[in-house]
Amino acid sequence: MQTFIAQLSSSAVCLILATAPAAAADLDFPVTPGVKIVLAVHNAGSPPGQQPGVHVAQGDYEAIVTLGSVDNQAIDQTAFIDAADESGTRRQVSIPRRVLTTDLDRARMQVLGFLSADAPILQGTTALGPSLLIMRELQENGSSAYSFRNFSTRDAASGKLKRSAGSVKFPVLINGRRVELDAVVASGQMTAGNSTRPVEQYIFNHPRHPISLRVAYGSRGGSFPFKADFARDVVRIDFPVDQSAAMADALNKQCRIEVPGIYFDFDKATIKPQSKPALEQLAVVVRKLGSRHVSIEGHTDNIGGDPYNDPLSARRAAAVKSALTRDYALEGANISTQGFGSHRPIESNDTLAGRARNRRVELVLDCARNTKAH
Repeated sequence: MQTFIAQLSSSAVCLILATAPAAAADLDFPVTPGVKIVLAVHNAGSPPGQQPGVHVAQGDYEAIVTLGSVDNQAIDQTAFIDAADESGTRRQVSIPRRVLTTDLDRARMQVLGFLSADAPILQGTTALGPSLLIMRELQENGSSAYSFRNFSTRDAASGKLKRSAGSVKFPVLINGRRVELDAVVASGQMTAGNSTRPVEQYIFNHPRHPISLRVAYGSRGGSFPFKADFARDVVRIDFPVDQSAAMADALNKQCRIEVPGIYFDFDKATIKPQSKPALEQLAVVVRKLGSRHVSIEGHTDNIGGDPYNDPLSARRAAAVKSALTRDYALEGANISTQGFGSHRPIESNDTLAGRARNRRVELVLDCARNTKAH
């Protein structure tokens, strides 16, 4: 049996501990079923010593981690990965992980990647972030003993994390709104066998479920600052809340809105199943408009070039319209579509977060046309 790995991980760690500011606290971040955490990953190549039959996701791709059952025993997570492996073969896998609350409270080991052959429970480990114990020690003592694995079959890397002074801002799209989370930095090197790397990680300091907002590492034997051989960012977090009323109000006021929560297959115009809640809310917004005309716009990042991205963005916009008319019985005559490729970026394409923001769907109300019609 072949095994697929989403290497949502690193080989050594320098931590950045995010301390939620007032603005972030106002978000009331829920740990509840249906929360989706979107990870943008860049992996330049497979790790050495890869086992036969184990395939590792390569290049730039996104993974969607959805929270399932949440209780006082455990938090269930399912990672959906759509990426090409080292042979160029595209693979789609869903990998479950059940993190016990006892481990979330005090485990020293974090397994950062998702391996399709793993058991759902990896006792003594955390997944999306370090344990609350690690976080407390960093805050109270300025350092903490910590270990991690890239994925469960790899050697552990261990060391001491040391918190340093200063703060940074980490940008995340939360329900389509850009929020910059305050963060403090702790840096260090960690060793697995004879290999030591510089690594950095940004962690949202949630009181129940800390989340690694960024993981990146440099080359073996490297030092700080470093050019990342591997990077993984949390770029979107979507809560399971009804935003249709707010979206409709914003559309009427601004004539243009981003539609959060619509996800596409890698380099395709196929809408992922995880997009259903967003499509349902979008249908409510468009239905309220009655006979008023709207346009669905598709946008991409700049990876791949205009000849590839322009038609891709147009197909994605058309796919959203098709879903609305087919699944929600909306009148297609009042909906047009257009693709703009990478020609209208709203953030820099030089970062994972910026590229993720630029890959978007927008709903546009033709205010001038609709005003004349009324």
